Amino acid sequence: MTTYNLHRTIAVVLNAIIIGLIIYFVIKTDSDKSPIIFMVFYPALTILNLIIAIVLWLLKVAQANIYKQITVGQLILFVPLVFIISQF
Repeated sequence: MTTYNLHRTIAVVLNAIIIGLIIYFVIKTDSDKSPIIFMVFYPALTILNLIIAIVLWLLKVAQANIYKQITVGQLILFVPLVFIISQF
């Protein structure tokens, strides 16, 4: 396994765990204000990944593509996840 693939695997798994924890916390608290937690932390995670992608791109590092793809994936999943979260 190359270092690029290892980096990609770690980044994707870490982001998936963080998103899972955010969703779990929102469902577990079961409050009217719980979706607001999701609406704050999920975009914050997306912005963090975007910042990492921009910094790596400016440094001309190949791993910038990993974070660009994660950011695009998170943006695509945002609306469906908001719909799912609002059901609880």
